[in-house]
Amino acid sequence: MSEDFAHLTRMLRKPLQLNAKEGSRILIMTDTRMDPSLWQALQAAAHDLHMEPVVTIMDARATHSTNPPESIRQAALANDIDLCIYLTSTAMAHSSLTDEFIEKGKRFILMEELTPIMLGPDGPASADYFALNELGLKIAAVFSAGKEVHVVCPNGTDLRANISGRVGRSIAGIPLIMRPGGGGGCAFPDGEAHVCPVEGSGNGYIVFDVTAHNVGLIKEPMRLTVSDGLVTNIEGGREANVWKDLLMKYEDPNNYNCPAEIAIGLNPKVMPTGSMRTDKKMYGSSHIGVGDTMALGGTCRARLRLEGVIRRPEISVDGELLTRGGRILLDDGTVWNDRPQ
Repeated sequence: MSEDFAHLTRMLRKPLQLNAKEGSRILIMTDTRMDPSLWQALQAAAHDLHMEPVVTIMDARATHSTNPPESIRQAALANDIDLCIYLTSTAMAHSSLTDEFIEKGKRFILMEELTPIMLGPDGPASADYFALNELGLKIAAVFSAGKEVHVVCPNGTDLRANISGRVGRSIAGIPLIMRPGGGGGCAFPDGEAHVCPVEGSGNGYIVFDVTAHNVGLIKEPMRLTVSDGLVTNIEGGREANVWKDLLMKYEDPNNYNCPAEIAIGLNPKVMPTGSMRTDKKMYGSSHIGVGDTMALGGTCRARLRLEGVIRRPEISVDGELLTRGGRILLDDGTVWNDRPQ
């Protein structure tokens, strides 16, 4: 076994230890665009922990939020599967399969777009996930008690949305039940606190300036106009055109629902790479979603789910400021002190 492979295996024990136990049967869903060393190391990590891994490999899905083939979907939902891991090149968190997991009380881990670099010694997988979760719970409590969230940024972002009655959540690599009596999951690498605003309530402008789904690192910022909960215009360069073409190709009025999510990144080990898997978890940043909200307890079922990242937003809830200039104001220093310089 090479030193690099041994390191990957050690790092991938962490999410298994947090989400499963000895004797668990783990289904690993992967695809042909993923580095094979990842599923092989995940399989080895499961064996090391005396779990039983089952690996399925499919062609990469055409878009984010697209289900796996029916044969793999049925395998994932089988009664003898204790945990399903999405080790895929497209984000499947907002696929209908995830809704089925939640309804059946099953667990899942989102590892979409994972790369070996993310599992490096000082990479996002090495963060203190218990500390991230403690900070995330503080933010989630403010979201849950709040009525309006306001996101502004010197880049031109100025967005308001109603969050009355919506639950804030901390997503930090630790199992989370998404609905009462249902199943749940987490992501890895991870680190965010989010809320799903009330559909139809968003108004203003969003300017993504770090990374976005389907475009990677952003060179020319993408400016979205949001009116009564719908994206009505997308401006910018190549990045904006990619999103406009995608929304046209997979036409569905609900694809324009916005904001489908407003989140604050918690992970101090994240540096932008162009992958949404980790870039949206970057400490003090925010990612905002467009499209489907079902997996987050919302009411909008859409064909697509897209997200983009804002580097240094100011986010407030009912006037209480949560972030400013890349810092989280509820952080007592425990998480920020781990931030690489």
